Amino acid sequence: MDNDYYKILGVPKNASEDDIKNAYRQLALKFHPDRNKDKGAEEHFKHINEAYAVLSDPEKRKQYDAYGPDAFNQRYTQEDIFRNFNIDEIFKNMGINMDFGSGMFGDIFGFPGSRGGDLGNDILARTDVTLLQAAHGTEKEISLRHVARCENCKGSGAEPGSKIVSCDRCGGSGQIATTRRTPFGVMQTITTCTKCYGNGKAPSKTCRICSGTGKRHSENRIKVTIPKGVDTGTRLRVKGMGDFGKDRVGDLYIDVNVMPDRKFRRSGDNIHVDVSVPFYVAALGGEVAVPTLEGEKKVKVDEGTQSDSEIMLKGHGIPHFNRNGAGDEIVRIVVDVPKSLTKEQRDYLEKFASLDSKKKKFGIF
Repeated sequence: MDNDYYKILGVPKNASEDDIKNAYRQLALKFHPDRNKDKGAEEHFKHINEAYAVLSDPEKRKQYDAYGPDAFNQRYTQEDIFRNFNIDEIFKNMGINMDFGSGMFGDIFGFPGSRGGDLGNDILARTDVTLLQAAHGTEKEISLRHVARCENCKGSGAEPGSKIVSCDRCGGSGQIATTRRTPFGVMQTITTCTKCYGNGKAPSKTCRICSGTGKRHSENRIKVTIPKGVDTGTRLRVKGMGDFGKDRVGDLYIDVNVMPDRKFRRSGDNIHVDVSVPFYVAALGGEVAVPTLEGEKKVKVDEGTQSDSEIMLKGHGIPHFNRNGAGDEIVRIVVDVPKSLTKEQRDYLEKFASLDSKKKKFGIF
């Protein structure tokens, strides 16, 4: 499905809050799982709510418009997107009376912290890259500690060759009822069965490696692709590399830090560099070698160029993240005045000074 939230709701990018709300209301009623039993309706319902969770929030919408669909979804987790999103309350405010139940929201949207099912957590890692790596893209090796799938049982929790049967701990209900007597009377607590995780079924013989959990703690190194144009604060998502869960595998999020460069200074997608120019080249004009992200480039210096003058190299900056084009390189000219002179050099400069003073005397300057 298209990940453009505006297209999902069928509204233009300049749609008003009311337009977005009305479009969401119609689509939510059409694809609500209680009303629509067609294949794919539940998944479509999830996308509709994800789109509305972002576009109905002014700050999230602002960030989405600034970054675009791909970059936004790499920076924001599902928890970020659905934070403070109360679907029951939203439906009630729209005059729609539908009860999602205690676990339905989590079952549909499937992110950590929701109820219903064995859901793997998202995990966060960090990596440093140089400015050149940020500009050109690179591959980094990340040290990863996470909960991985048990390879002996392939995540089922059952010893290979054994059968899946009704859970003997909960009697197939998926829930455990605990009754206790208190000063206020008899109280009953119902919790999800920790053996079958609410499924009601469990292996007749549990896996000897993971003791039936289907999981194991793992520490390894993985290679991830860092796309060109990243900046400090960019968050990348690697789907399915988080903690393992039987009903959902979490994602790996990577926060990028771009280290300072000794030569270039970064400002957004523009880069700045200082270039020393001999005073005679600044006076007469000529060419100087300027460092760029692609290597040295010959750049023309006009006659009479002053110190602190700037030359802009269009499109020689950092490539834009997840879109075409690049920033610019701004070259600051620093006129280099020699600290010592030979006798011959001094004679020439004194002659120049004499001529220059005569011009000023006659009012030429």
